[in-house]
Amino acid sequence: MAVSKDRLNDLINHLSDHDLELISDLVERLALHNVRHIPVDDEPTTQDDLEAIQAAHKAMEKGELISLKDIEHELRN
Repeated sequence: MAVSKDRLNDLINHLSDHDLELISDLVERLALHNVRHIPVDDEPTTQDDLEAIQAAHKAMEKGELISLKDIEHELRN
């Protein structure tokens, strides 16, 4: 999916100041580190993978989600 810079600007304009700080950190990391060289994972899905996906869906249904605060901490460190 192609996303234009104008669309990104529109989205950014709707963010709160608190969110801007987080997004700025993320965009800076993407801009400074070339992640295009990471190969696509072409390995087949294993039974362990399928079980992990199923467990994640069950956790989501139970409301056992990772908090935004934890995600923010992980992105900043």
